[in-house]
Amino acid sequence: MPFSIRLEQDMVNQLTGIAVRSHRRVSDVVKEALEIYVAGHALGPSAGQTPYDRMAHLIGCVDGGGVTRSVDTGKLVSAMLKERDRARRAR
Repeated sequence: MPFSIRLEQDMVNQLTGIAVRSHRRVSDVVKEALEIYVAGHALGPSAGQTPYDRMAHLIGCVDGGGVTRSVDTGKLVSAMLKERDRARRAR
């Protein structure tokens, strides 16, 4: 069924950006958002959902670019602090 709604330009820009990034039409993005909103209100806020369920759409959505940033972080910080201490003693 056709439906129209008035939106602020900022909201239109945000919706367009989401649509472009997800390779979908703006109308599909709006439909999905409304489905989620209505489903949430029909069941009550977070009814029967675990914290994982509420965040599932976010899990795995970030790509670190293949870099393993957390590998050996403790060793790197330790080495950095030791070097800083050595530099201070040398003064």
